Amino acid sequence: MPKSLDTSGGLRWHLRALWRRSQWRDTTRHIADWLDTTQPASHHLLLIGGSAGWMMSGRWLQRFSRIDLIDLDPYAHRLFRWNHGRALRESGTELHIAAFDALESLESLLRQHPDATIFFDNVLGQHLFRVRQIERTEADLARITEQLKGRDWGSVHDLFSGPTDPLKLPAVPITQFNAVRDANGWVSEGLSGTPLHVRMLAQVGGIPDWVDHLTSELFPVGTPSRLIAWPFLPEYAHWLQAGWVAGTRR
Repeated sequence: MPKSLDTSGGLRWHLRALWRRSQWRDTTRHIADWLDTTQPASHHLLLIGGSAGWMMSGRWLQRFSRIDLIDLDPYAHRLFRWNHGRALRESGTELHIAAFDALESLESLLRQHPDATIFFDNVLGQHLFRVRQIERTEADLARITEQLKGRDWGSVHDLFSGPTDPLKLPAVPITQFNAVRDANGWVSEGLSGTPLHVRMLAQVGGIPDWVDHLTSELFPVGTPSRLIAWPFLPEYAHWLQAGWVAGTRR
């Protein structure tokens, strides 16, 4: 398993997130800026895999009158309150917390909360490393997108990750792209010639071998995406995809 992918939850992950919070500040700001552009259809948020909300926007969470946070991580719930409790109290947001596998129970959750907006916080990109089977991951992610048809939902998740060489970083790297996936691949605003994935890796000093998290087809063709660089470790980086699929307003 790549060294950055052994800590998607648990105490080690939270200690790392706390230690590297300042190094991840630009990524967190890019995520918050993107979240500000979204227009959730509901004031009830079903937050799946929110963990401790280390890289979430408290300002965005304040939009909701109720949040149901579901995460298996036993440390996530208290730390989420530590990170965002004050903001949620200020907005009067009601927070409910549960610990079970939301992806396995997604169909039931959607029935229980028919009017909720759904947000996956950095969980879908880790599914490959939970099940450790490419075919099953592809099938599971396809099933999830089918279950979400007609619903209002968004996600931030890993697209690619891999080793980097700090000496290969550009002087002024581009740390986000606006992109749309068409039927033939990615199209990026203002980008022509160089394939997008090549340009993305160059911006973080990427070197072989990078991991494909199998998430590039989660959103329907034509969905605008924000692609955000995440310098996870000094010599390991991720590119995240953030996207929103507008459902029927209820």
